[in-house]
Amino acid sequence: MIITSKCEVKEIKEINETLRLITFKIDKFRKFEPGMFLQLTLDDFNFSQPWPESRAFSFASYDNGTEKILVRKQGIYTSRIFNELKIGSDFYIKYPFGEFVLSEGDKKVFIAAGAGISVFLSYFDYMKTLNTKEDVILFQIVKTKDELLENYYELPSSVKIFSFVTKGKYEGFNRRIEMDDILSNIKEKDYTFYICGGEGFIQKYSSGLKSFGFNKIKVESWNSTI
Repeated sequence: MIITSKCEVKEIKEINETLRLITFKIDKFRKFEPGMFLQLTLDDFNFSQPWPESRAFSFASYDNGTEKILVRKQGIYTSRIFNELKIGSDFYIKYPFGEFVLSEGDKKVFIAAGAGISVFLSYFDYMKTLNTKEDVILFQIVKTKDELLENYYELPSSVKIFSFVTKGKYEGFNRRIEMDDILSNIKEKDYTFYICGGEGFIQKYSSGLKSFGFNKIKVESWNSTI
């Protein structure tokens, strides 16, 4: 069942000038599965009228109504979000949507580019809520090191992370993810790979994995012009 609800901004964490983690309270809360997304509108909404212009964002949390989204400023609408949403601001959402569900009982490898990490944060919160010690492998690639998870999120202890930074100096992997980076850390064929990023990113790694005989691959793409 899709819910429409008013929300209130509770906290805004500025990761850098183009990336923010926004915490908000949902008035009408219902449980959702990690990996699902919402539609957010900044416009005034009346339940008797059609749903106004909106944008989709993955849940970056798994809680009981106080949730998070990760917003990249890269277009007209996301610029409005940066300009208009302050602590105490109201907005509306419709949720939950999506088939990129992460709560299935499989062995998981997550591969994320930039703000694509957002969808996986809901699963890490889910792990914390259930107090599971599931082994998950995460490959994160960002342009600048201030966007690395270590700067704004504490991973469950059972998650093994490999971080890559493509611009500026970084003491770790200062380059893009290569297939050998993934293959050298995957010893069995029974993993499910979850990939989130732009279409080119998804195509590169999904086709690369398939060429090595991995067939359990799920993807979630995002639009770079929102």
